[in-house]
Amino acid sequence: MGRDDDASSSYPWPDVDVRDWGPPRPPFPVTPVYRPRPDLARLGAAVHGRIEANVLDADDGAPDALRAKRVRLEAWPQRCVALDPALADDADGVWARVRDAAVALAATGPGGGGPDAPIAPIVRLGAELHARAAGWAFPADPARPFALRPLRPDAAPVIDWILSRPAAERPLHALGLALQEDLAWMESDDPAEPARARLLHVCWPSGWSPADKVGRDFASIHAPVADAAMLRAAALPLSRALTTQGPFVRFVWTVAPDGARSRHPDEIGDRPAASAAAEPWFRCERQVSLPLPAPAEGPGRGGRALFLIRLHVAPLAEVASTPERLATLRDALASMSPATLAYKGLDARVDALVRWIDARLGGHG
Repeated sequence: MGRDDDASSSYPWPDVDVRDWGPPRPPFPVTPVYRPRPDLARLGAAVHGRIEANVLDADDGAPDALRAKRVRLEAWPQRCVALDPALADDADGVWARVRDAAVALAATGPGGGGPDAPIAPIVRLGAELHARAAGWAFPADPARPFALRPLRPDAAPVIDWILSRPAAERPLHALGLALQEDLAWMESDDPAEPARARLLHVCWPSGWSPADKVGRDFASIHAPVADAAMLRAAALPLSRALTTQGPFVRFVWTVAPDGARSRHPDEIGDRPAASAAAEPWFRCERQVSLPLPAPAEGPGRGGRALFLIRLHVAPLAEVASTPERLATLRDALASMSPATLAYKGLDARVDALVRWIDARLGGHG
């Protein structure tokens, strides 16, 4: 769910029936006292009132989300894709990482598992990995080079576009355009050093640029986050946990002035300012880390992980729909420091948000 000025419903791809995937379920990870913390939870646990069992958070909004990704990538590929300079000309190295990630996703069970799973965007069938919503297949065998085989006629033009891109980008698009999640590959070459972002395929950043994050380690990536000294101080143990344990899930949320999926810093200032009467939108990222096999030698031997970012954007009134949720949100906003409010872009809007909340709480009285 969300709104994008550059998305188009006129694209026939993906022509796939995903009604059995169920509707989107925006999380509500709001606590009365807001603090930026790691808050890693193992998949399978109850987190913020619901069981988080699946690596992939797939739903019947997949066709719209993949269309929006395709339109965005065709218009602004440089805003969405970033490769570590050491991999920019290493198409085989990128392909190996993408294939390992796709194989791992296909083995994770419902939400990214076997052919009979009710929700399985990536399925391994013999020597191939099938991207069910996207409509193409690519090799699972590490001895085979990257290639795409269409599974439906509607996928052929998208495959043609992928193959028109630089060779090192192609595997990233093959997986990134198959999932609702944005993707980041984190690697550590030394167990004593935190992981760094090696590859990024991120269409929907929340106020940051993939080009600015690639090559950075965990602490550097989170350096701009307000009041996050605890998060940065735990960079090395967090990095080890993310790349060698898990899968883990965590959530990040804010309130946005509109429902646009992308909040890339080059675009935020280009949008018309929301009017005082505009309805606020809830923006939440479900972030999952999936450890990947580390090679016996060479890059990544200190640990590797695929980091998946599933964005949910929905009208705040639909998500904060009960008095309990409204009160929790008001308390969370009241607990934010001035630095956090400024970082989230809420400093100029928090008073209006509180009035919005109070008006709805009054309506429940």
